[in-house]
Amino acid sequence: MLKNLVRPEREKIVEHEIEFLYTEDDGSGFGFPCDERGNVLDAEMTKEAWENYRWCLEHPEKFAVYNEMKTRVRYYTPNAHGTCVCGAEVELYDQYMGACECPNCGRWYNLFGQSLVPPNQWKNWKNGVYGY
Repeated sequence: MLKNLVRPEREKIVEHEIEFLYTEDDGSGFGFPCDERGNVLDAEMTKEAWENYRWCLEHPEKFAVYNEMKTRVRYYTPNAHGTCVCGAEVELYDQYMGACECPNCGRWYNLFGQSLVPPNQWKNWKNGVYGY
């Protein structure tokens, strides 16, 4: 069993964006990251993104949606993780048939952090359980 098993908790992610959507090409346009007040986030903008943003501001006639802030909320659940007997951190994800391998020592764990024999030792499905 993994030590220090950390069970995942659902995380709420709120993102804000300034949108410019073309009039002529439905569903396409530009989106630029901003804060909750609509200020474009300088740290997340490349030089090319700033050039696109300035172009959008200079051409309002091109857009059905012009310089509007949109807020999107999404939820994310990270993978559980814990410490292998070798001391390495193991992220529990479905690498192979509901199991994953320690990147350091090669020990296998199921998604609940329980130690498994390696997949090459798994036998065919028999009597409702995998045997070894």
